[in-house]
Amino acid sequence: MADNMPSGGSNGEQVKAEAQKTRDHLKSAGSAAADTIRENVSSAAQAARSGARGATDWARSRFADLQGRVEQRPQSAALWALGIGVAAGFLLGTILRGGRD
Repeated sequence: MADNMPSGGSNGEQVKAEAQKTRDHLKSAGSAAADTIRENVSSAAQAARSGARGATDWARSRFADLQGRVEQRPQSAALWALGIGVAAGFLLGTILRGGRD
């Protein structure tokens, strides 16, 4: 490494020039990295928005389907809801008591 050091009176100026060159290089590399990160964040945000739109559309479709089925068979839907409520109540009661029966 000492072999690469030039000798002479202008050594200080050369070191300053190399230091400035290194600073400029690091600054441009940092800017390039920041730009890449911004692009990646933008792409990720766009993908998240697209996924959220797809999930929203899917949920609306499922809700409309469920609503149509309930309107076609209200008694059956009420019995299913009652059964699910009883089962959930039984499980919740068991969990809250800690299974101490």
